[in-house]
Amino acid sequence: MRKWLAITLILSLALITPELVRRANTQEPPTKSTPEIPLSDNLRSFGSSGSQLASIVDSQQGVVRVVGTRYPLEEKTIQKVVDKRSLEESANVSVWNWQGIEAATASARGLDQQHHFANSYLVGFKPFKTQQLWVPLYTLAMNKEYQYDHLQYAGLSDIWQTSRQAYYQKRGDCEDHAILLADWLIELGVDARVALGTHKGQGHAWVVAILNDQEYLLEATSKRRQTSWQAMPLAALAEGYDAEFQFNRHFFWAKKNPTPTRQYRGNHWVKKSQFIRG
Repeated sequence: MRKWLAITLILSLALITPELVRRANTQEPPTKSTPEIPLSDNLRSFGSSGSQLASIVDSQQGVVRVVGTRYPLEEKTIQKVVDKRSLEESANVSVWNWQGIEAATASARGLDQQHHFANSYLVGFKPFKTQQLWVPLYTLAMNKEYQYDHLQYAGLSDIWQTSRQAYYQKRGDCEDHAILLADWLIELGVDARVALGTHKGQGHAWVVAILNDQEYLLEATSKRRQTSWQAMPLAALAEGYDAEFQFNRHFFWAKKNPTPTRQYRGNHWVKKSQFIRG
């Protein structure tokens, strides 16, 4: 995840015309043989058998409706573009323009070797019930190891795990931690979002949680074992974080201008699109 912003700007800002959307309804994306992405050798949950991961496959299919456009952006449409790239190139997060709207949404390659919209990785997963909002972050700190994707997936730079996979997969990098944490908090009734941007100049993903009209920045990769929600830092006090995008299960936001901000709500954020799972 360290270099995804720069790579995206160079390789992945594809402007697709409305005509391509209409053609996508009648044409199938080209078939292409790609090497299999190896899974971790330790595919297990935090205390139970990893066979549960193999038996449950969450649907990530859906369309994105971009504000100010007529036609929805379909997953098979972006996959056509992705299929023309090398496996190494397509392992990077892609930020998509659509019908004249810049940075309308983002997609990333998953463990199934397909690109899916960022929102779709939050599959509505709650590992277990809890009344304590600090428990999800504590659980991640206790049980999920941080590992760069290129070390886990044969040199590929960025592969995303869904929230369910991130719980059963013992290792993962920043977005895997953030996706699981955000989805779990959403299930607990918190307005939680995954933020994509940089931390001290390096590509990064973290969680923003809005509770009682306060914005908290949760470092999902932190291995400090916090046992109180009050110990969580306010976003306004968190230094070094510069978010470019945010997403939850349904919506994708982009920042209006490159000026760094510690506020995750307001006129400097634009809701670009809505993901509709189907």
